[in-house]
Amino acid sequence: MKKIYFVVLIFLWGLGGFAQNINKIEYFIDADPGYGSGVDVLVTAGTPTTANFTVTLGGGVTDGFHFLSIRARDVNSLWSVVGVRPFYKETIPTASIPNITALEYFIDADPGYGLGTAVTVTASSPLTKSFTVALGAVADGFHMLSTRVKDVDNKWTIVGVRPFYKENISTGSIPNILAMEYFIDADPGYGSAMALTVTADSPITQNVNINLGSLANGIHKLSIRAKDVNNKWSVVGIRDFTVQDNIVVAGTTPASWCKNTTFSIPFTVTGTFTSGNIFTAQLSDALGSFISPTSLGTFTGTNSGTITATIPNSVALGTGYKIRIISSLPAITNSPQKMIDVSAICQCLLNISLMTGNWGTAGIWSCGHVPLATEPVQIAPTHTVMLNVNGAAKSLDLRGILNQPATKVLQIQGN
Repeated sequence: MKKIYFVVLIFLWGLGGFAQNINKIEYFIDADPGYGSGVDVLVTAGTPTTANFTVTLGGGVTDGFHFLSIRARDVNSLWSVVGVRPFYKETIPTASIPNITALEYFIDADPGYGLGTAVTVTASSPLTKSFTVALGAVADGFHMLSTRVKDVDNKWTIVGVRPFYKENISTGSIPNILAMEYFIDADPGYGSAMALTVTADSPITQNVNINLGSLANGIHKLSIRAKDVNNKWSVVGIRDFTVQDNIVVAGTTPASWCKNTTFSIPFTVTGTFTSGNIFTAQLSDALGSFISPTSLGTFTGTNSGTITATIPNSVALGTGYKIRIISSLPAITNSPQKMIDVSAICQCLLNISLMTGNWGTAGIWSCGHVPLATEPVQIAPTHTVMLNVNGAAKSLDLRGILNQPATKVLQIQGN
């Protein structure tokens, strides 16, 4: 099933110029079915409203160019104008998605395909790339940054566009920040939000505790801004967050783990869960998406506990995976996530010698591999281990014998 993802920021203005609460958002593709007959988007009443939603492009949408339209309705039953975005659908089997071989960007005017500023990439699909945009010759003010990629079949994508603002400030003259404030949802006005205590400096890194008070369950917006010594306010930084009664938080998990070897995922719950509830540990794909998660293990209960997890053989090695724990009664799927890499070698809690032999022989160790620098090591009683290679360990519990030639080094990393 093909899907596209959109983020839309919507205002509705009533009589007298006051923003009105939005209580309905709907979208449709191509033909307008009439007001109220589009596909509903889940929304919490508010103004402005930002909605993240998925558009399903099933069999009813043919390959080719189409138009996605969206509109909102306020509490006075007044509809907004329709926002329209063109898109192109092409059904491509996952296994045959061609590799991306070129990436380029340009600012403002399009110089033509292949004539933008090239970014070095390694051919792959999908492709995640971080790069630096040179703004030396760009005038101060608002601009548009555009990016596009080309695949091995010499086909270019549509252009992704993001606005940005450039202001040239000499490093030595960046004014100190002397005030910061935050607000949740509605903006009370400059200087009227919750003040944060800061020491005048530039730049500032600030850790704060924010009182959520009696916020209702649902999606909210946390906004923060700063003021400099010239009494100029920054743009507002906005982050969405969710308030809910029930939540499941995974505890400490390995940063890296291998397949077909169990490990523990402790978790803590807040709220009330119903008898028969099942907590399930899920693994994302290598890009961190939980659209089609992999189950790692389950725990039946209503309180905090520990899930015994195993990464299946079908999961590919790689970085960028995430772990979360969901529940069934009630259904909670927006739990905080933990990063994990799927590796060829597990992080062993204690690597113990199984027999006499050489340090560099994987078969003499309980974890099935030569000790890693991050692993505690124990040489068991009656065992003699010859340090035939340079080795490393987090710690060494010497209950047997370690023979160390003068030419070999064993590094103990410590905690």
